[in-house]
Amino acid sequence: MRTIFNIITQGACLGLLALVASGCDSLYYHPDQVDYLRPDKLKLSYQEHYLDEADGTRLSLWHIAPAAGKDRRAVVVHFHGNAQNMSAHFLYVAWLAKAGYDVVTFDYRGYGRSSGVPERAGLFRDGRAVLDWVRKAPELRGKDVIVFGQSLGGAVATVVVAEAPPGQVKVLAVESTFASYRTLAQAKLADVWLTWPFQVPLSYLISDDDSPLAYAPRLRLPFLSMHGTVDPVIPLAEGKALYDAAGSKDKEFWSLPGEGHTPAFAAEETQWQQPFIKFLCDHAGRC
Repeated sequence: MRTIFNIITQGACLGLLALVASGCDSLYYHPDQVDYLRPDKLKLSYQEHYLDEADGTRLSLWHIAPAAGKDRRAVVVHFHGNAQNMSAHFLYVAWLAKAGYDVVTFDYRGYGRSSGVPERAGLFRDGRAVLDWVRKAPELRGKDVIVFGQSLGGAVATVVVAEAPPGQVKVLAVESTFASYRTLAQAKLADVWLTWPFQVPLSYLISDDDSPLAYAPRLRLPFLSMHGTVDPVIPLAEGKALYDAAGSKDKEFWSLPGEGHTPAFAAEETQWQQPFIKFLCDHAGRC
């Protein structure tokens, strides 16, 4: 009787796990519409713009101008992480506006005030549309463009930049970013005792189409990857695999000792800000 009960229980668990895993891409997106903070609260000048895409999606984006009196160095386009919306993430890049950079940050479809529902191919379209908007914006036209993606944003940015026309983007920087949707899913399944025995078969329920790893060899621009050594969300090995696959001749990997997820600019002042600006200055904009 106990053996039969165990078989039934295991079967029910497997069925539940398969059902959960079949949610697939939706597991990667956790948007909300809360208005957390706006740049003017930090005494930063900004404008809100709306961008209409060909598929009917309307994106919300902010252009944060450099602090008064600062030379305008270049444009940093920020691809934020998978949760909340840009009003909770722009603090990671607000310091760059104070250092003289134009900052453009935006919400993917389904996030914040952007319309639509988040899905993988749609986020790539969103990123391409924003880069095209930056190229055409009168106040930004002709400036070097730097793309900075964090966590999921780095995965999206890698694909978008790899497909961009040569010269459209001067530098790609990512932080706490994964190489493969499937291997990340396997790593997370391995963290739970219930799913550990089934981590490999269940991970194959996650599509790995358009993974950053597949596009990284096409990168031909300066590339910087930063990753905390004790990141509990995305393992360090994922960030290293993406870096190793990058086709850039000029690339750097910064291992952030003892740090967790997206730590490099998580405080108002960090030890990584000046090295980051030096990397940007070496490759893009006027410094």
